[in-house]
Amino acid sequence: MLARMNDRMNDASSNAENLSRVSSGISAAVVANEKDTTPLKSDLLTYFGQSLRIESLASDAPIPESLMLQSDILVIEIDPTQPMSLDRIEQARAVDQNKLLIAAVADLDLPMMRALIRRGVNDVVSLPFKTEEVYSAVVDLGASRTPSQSSLAPMWSIAHSSGGTGASTIISNLATCLADADDDIRCCVVDLDVQFGELATLMDAGPSGNILDCLEAGDRLDFDIISNSLAEINPNLFLLSPPREVVPADEINTDQLLALLTMLRQHFDFVLLDLPTGWSEATLSAACSCEEVLLIVEQNVRNLDRAKKTVDVLESVDFPRHSVKLIVNRAEKRMFQTIRTEDIENAIDREVVAKIPLVKSGLREAQERGILLTDEDPRSAFSKSIFGLAEYLLSSSEEEDQ
Repeated sequence: MLARMNDRMNDASSNAENLSRVSSGISAAVVANEKDTTPLKSDLLTYFGQSLRIESLASDAPIPESLMLQSDILVIEIDPTQPMSLDRIEQARAVDQNKLLIAAVADLDLPMMRALIRRGVNDVVSLPFKTEEVYSAVVDLGASRTPSQSSLAPMWSIAHSSGGTGASTIISNLATCLADADDDIRCCVVDLDVQFGELATLMDAGPSGNILDCLEAGDRLDFDIISNSLAEINPNLFLLSPPREVVPADEINTDQLLALLTMLRQHFDFVLLDLPTGWSEATLSAACSCEEVLLIVEQNVRNLDRAKKTVDVLESVDFPRHSVKLIVNRAEKRMFQTIRTEDIENAIDREVVAKIPLVKSGLREAQERGILLTDEDPRSAFSKSIFGLAEYLLSSSEEEDQ
């Protein structure tokens, strides 16, 4: 590692025009004090584009969990004289034990290099930052990633700011459409509402285990345990249900949940999360692991006010603004519509990606018979809007792969 670092430092004066951009499949974040990050922001963003985030923090300040969840590679300033600074390595490992870490250290010597290696650092760069050195370290480390680390399936979550907005209805029909889009697509739905989840009923799931069976496995968790807990809806669609008994949301272990979701993303092509109404540390962390949070809203002032609060929660943990999209449910077209789609976009300041029309008859009857409306009446306006939402997710995942 020391030899590789010296080689990079010797090449730091190379022409920046010879550097190609980081692969779109790799995202990186630089966490360091403002003095070191500010001068380099323009150069680093030129090299990395949207695949880089820069966070100005004191060397002993905790790293925002959302930043760790959304970045494949972390470049972290480490001050060896401050124990809390060194603890940030363990902090990142606790969130994701496979996280790729690059330590940025001033006046680095061999003993400190060895100490950082023992703590699990993958590489080291010098402080003050040299742009080409940081770029080279990220590219080299990104190229060394194993397929199991880099090839995670896209994951979306469906959020609703209040009960009764139809989130479970949307996600059950949406998951079926995704699974039916291609014979090679395998989709998994996770019902994270451990108190009142109803996807098992809506999707007519047979007997199976539940999410607690996976979480309680602890370090023994493997895909065999997960498979035994999944309900097979059809050959391409599986559901992980909540337990039958009510479980306090704060009893869900965040680290165990994130490890479970990572395994699901390694074995399926799409993962959809049905989030509960109330937030907990575990569900918020799960949402921050997603490509996008699709927030369901309705055309009334009360619901819009609650949706704004949900957006505020996500903003408080630095979840990217562009990754929160809106689904307008039970949309009505009336001549004197009080709240239009444009009003919703302006009020919440997020993009509407789907409008699900109000279904006046047929939906509830189909659900009571354990049948999805997209299967029973694929030509209905409701079904067509769900198909359109599925196309949006499919096209988004294709863009991520390019």
